[in-house]
Amino acid sequence: METIHLIFLAEAGTGGGFDLVLLLALMILTGMFIGRLAERFHIPNVSGYLFVGIVFGLGLIFLERTNLVDVFILITTFALGFIAFSIGLELNFSKLKKRRREVIIITLTQAVAVFIFTTIGLVFFGLELHIALLLGTIAIATEPGPILQLTKRYKTKGELTDTLVPLHGVEDAFAIILFGIVLSYALSVDGGQSMNLIDVLHGPAYELGFSILIGVAIGFIFRMIIFKLDYEDPDKDLVVFVSAVVAILFSVALANRGFYFFGTSVHLSPVLLPMVVGITFANLSTRLAKHETEHMLDQFSPPVLIMFFTLVGAEMVLLLYLETQAPMLARILLYAAIYVLFRISGKLLGSYLGAVLGKSTKNVRKYLGFCLLPQAQAAIGLAFYARSRLTDAFHGNLILLVVIVGTLVYELLGPFGLRHSLIRCEEVTDEGTCIVRQRVKHSSKQKQRNED
Repeated sequence: METIHLIFLAEAGTGGGFDLVLLLALMILTGMFIGRLAERFHIPNVSGYLFVGIVFGLGLIFLERTNLVDVFILITTFALGFIAFSIGLELNFSKLKKRRREVIIITLTQAVAVFIFTTIGLVFFGLELHIALLLGTIAIATEPGPILQLTKRYKTKGELTDTLVPLHGVEDAFAIILFGIVLSYALSVDGGQSMNLIDVLHGPAYELGFSILIGVAIGFIFRMIIFKLDYEDPDKDLVVFVSAVVAILFSVALANRGFYFFGTSVHLSPVLLPMVVGITFANLSTRLAKHETEHMLDQFSPPVLIMFFTLVGAEMVLLLYLETQAPMLARILLYAAIYVLFRISGKLLGSYLGAVLGKSTKNVRKYLGFCLLPQAQAAIGLAFYARSRLTDAFHGNLILLVVIVGTLVYELLGPFGLRHSLIRCEEVTDEGTCIVRQRVKHSSKQKQRNED
């Protein structure tokens, strides 16, 4: 991803930083109410948040404040780390032990299917092979945000939910390896230089290995802080909350900053690293410590999630406006449509085939693919990184714009598939069912009142 400039700091003297805070506050408040309103019309609140972000993004274009996109990218990157950490907390190895083989088979099968489907579709319609391969690897990524938001919102429990949670860790690890290999091949084609297998593999191997090792180390330190804590300490909740936030901030900052290892620049995964921190803490801690941490983060998560989705919506609109060039618009829309259709086909067919091979239940076979459609920040980050490495500016911009248009579609429509699947599989608990019924009941009363 490109270097992020903190524009609001430079503008602090003119009130730019405070304008940003006011904008964020207004987006979060508006997003909350529009999300609640959306639920009354059987629309996932996530889609309502994104709609608000899109509207605000269009407003910023009109006001000529498109430079805020860099700040939005920074904020959503940290929010994504919060989401990844929270998903990691849900992954319990003892619970997963019996389904480990099933989850791995499903994840790898759907990932390979998406990669093959998307790549072949783009090549068939005339896109160069090395660029199609890059888009094929980016297509693998699934956005964990809607999954965390809706599963917590509806308090879901069941085999479909249990499959979704660990899937992201395996999928992200596979995507890192494949993306590194494909990017090395694309760079060799782009620069006209051949690369041996070791050169191709050492980059993704470092990223995957160090993301796991550093994630385990941070998670272990976090666990030791909580372990030494006296549970009768009046500041217990404060220590738990601050320690969790610091662990997330540190892991996300380190992942995006990277470091040098024996003269080699190592890039870490901004999704896998905080997720491993959460996984490590969840599996080394007592049930009580894990529960306390989840409880504290759940109190903090609503504004973070609303801010994440509204900013992602605004970010995509601003990036599309800044990067799109009129001469290539038709080609972008063509390849974006292909990218969307073939990725959806790969997710649906690949997850179904993987569920059959993994001997999953009927519900997992039928509905898992619909839960894997959302895509946003992680994919955009990979597209940014690919663009920064390619010497051909046209192809770099093409990759970024195709992914942005695709994620705009996925983020608006994907939550519908996720919500529909969780309800049809009857994994919404009684508490979550009450939320759905209250929204429907309130909508019916309002309609009756308007008729009277």
